Amino acid sequence: MLDSLKEFFKQYGTTGLFFNAFFDGFILPLPPDFLLSTLAIQNILNPTILAMVCSIGSVIGGCIGYCIGRFGGRKIVDKIFPNLIFIDKAEVLFKKYGVWAIVIDAFTPIPYKALTLGSGLMKFNPILFACVSFPVRSLRYILVANSASIIGEQLRLQFEKTILLMAVFLVIVISLGFVIKDKLVNNKA
Repeated sequence: MLDSLKEFFKQYGTTGLFFNAFFDGFILPLPPDFLLSTLAIQNILNPTILAMVCSIGSVIGGCIGYCIGRFGGRKIVDKIFPNLIFIDKAEVLFKKYGVWAIVIDAFTPIPYKALTLGSGLMKFNPILFACVSFPVRSLRYILVANSASIIGEQLRLQFEKTILLMAVFLVIVISLGFVIKDKLVNNKA
C-alpha cells in the first residue's frame, strides 16, 4: 500500500511532494522523506528547493492537524486514529518539554501527525507551533534532500545490491543451520 501511495505522489513530481508532505501532517501514513529523496536523486529541482516545497506542505498540513486536535478534541482524534499510542506520547512530551517537544518531533522520524494532533489537544500556542515547526522541518528536509542528491542513484543501487546479497547469504546460512541441525538430530536417533 505504501509503495502505491509513493508511486501515486511521485507521478506528480513537486506537486505530489507538496501534497505528500501536506497529508503527512495530519493523516497520511507515508512520510514524504522517501519521495523527497527520490526526486532529489533524479535532479528534478535543486534539492534545497525540493526541501522547501516539502517543508511548506508539511507545516501547512501540520496546522490542519493542530486544528483537528484543538477544535475536534480527543473524540475526533480517537475516531481518526483509534489506538494510536503516539498521540498519548505526544501529550506526555508536551507536558514535560513544551516547545522542545516540537523541536524533537519535527526533526526526528517520529510521526509528525502525532505532534500536530497532540499540540492541538494540549492547546499549545499555534503561532509558536508553526514558527518552531517550519525551520526545524526545513532543516530536516534540507539534510534529507541534499544527502540523497550527493549520495545519488549509483550508491543507492549499490546499497540495494549489497542488502540483497546479504539477505541471500543470511537465508543460505539459516537453511544450512537447519540442515545441519536435522542431520545431528537424525544421527542421535
